[in-house]
This record gives sequence, C-alpha cells and structure tokens, in this order.
Amino acid sequence: MKLWKRLTLIALPAWLALAGGCAVISENECQAGLWYERGIEDGARGRSQATVYQIAQKCHEYGVRTDTAAWMRGHEAGIEQFCTPENGFVVGRRGNNYEGVCTGPTADLFLANYERGLAVYQAEQQYAALERQYYEAEREVARVEHALEDAESKEEARALRSQRRGLLREMRHLEAEMMRFGGFGAFNPMLFY
Repeated sequence: MKLWKRLTLIALPAWLALAGGCAVISENECQAGLWYERGIEDGARGRSQATVYQIAQKCHEYGVRTDTAAWMRGHEAGIEQFCTPENGFVVGRRGNNYEGVCTGPTADLFLANYERGLAVYQAEQQYAALERQYYEAEREVARVEHALEDAESKEEARALRSQRRGLLREMRHLEAEMMRFGGFGAFNPMLFY
C-alpha cells in the first residue's frame, strides 16, 4: 500500500473526530482536490453518494472541477469502514441518522446494531426528559412552600397546599416512570440492549 494511502487511513479517525458533519466543502478543499481522500472521509461518516453532487456543485461555484470517479472509489473504501456491526451500534447510540449506505452481507448486522444503539439513545432521551420534569416540579414545590409561608388568607393557603399535593403526586409518578429506566438518577443503558 502506498505511503499516502496508509497515512490517510491512519489520520482518518482523528480527522473524523475533529471534523464536523457538514457535507459542504470549502474553496481551499476544492482547490486541494484530494477527491479520493475526501471520498474515504465521507464514506467513513456514512454519507450517501449524493454527497459528491453537493460537493461538485459547490466546487463548480469556485471554478473547480471535481473528480467524481476518484471520490466514488474513496467512498467505497470509506463505506467499508463505516458498515461494521460495531459502528452500527455507535452510530445509533449517538442518535445519528443512517442514510442507508450499507449493502451486502454486513448491511443486516449494521442495521440490527444501529437499531439497538438507537433504542438506547431514545430511552436515554426519554429518561432525561422525565428527569427535567421532576426537577421542574421540585423547584415549583419549593416556590409553593415559600408562597405558603407568606399566604395572607386561609383560602390562599388551602389552594397552595392543594397545589403542593398535586406537585408531590406528579413527582412520585415521575419517579415511578424513571424506575423503568433504572431508577431515579440512575439511567441504566443495559436495560435496553
């Protein structure tokens, strides 16, 4: 394997970690013309082949011709890196979209693991929403208790106590809901594997 290809494959994971998910290309990147390498990067991110047309359109605006054949060859190599069962789980666990780029024997394994990872991600998001509601209710209880100390009439105090009881019931309900996810303050992703 040529040295520049090896360097690209070694540097790619670090570059992917630092780079954003944007498919748009800069003028400098168009001028550099590293189409094969760019194809590897886009494939390893799970981007579809439609990406090359977006790149070509943007580079055309800069007066640069895109080597789509080189990009496609690189994209194939990148897709091989992307379409592993392990990466399927990682992509789903991060809540990233899957553009349906995997084909062949690994496609089913990738998709099954992607769906498992996505289920964990979605459960974690649901748990976080319940936790936010709980803390919101807890703050409201504190506000109501403070208002109760300053109540000027029996009717106002009665209404505030009733509101507090409702908030405490809501908090107990939210705690019970959080138990499905491992308990209050203890999201357990293992429950969703």
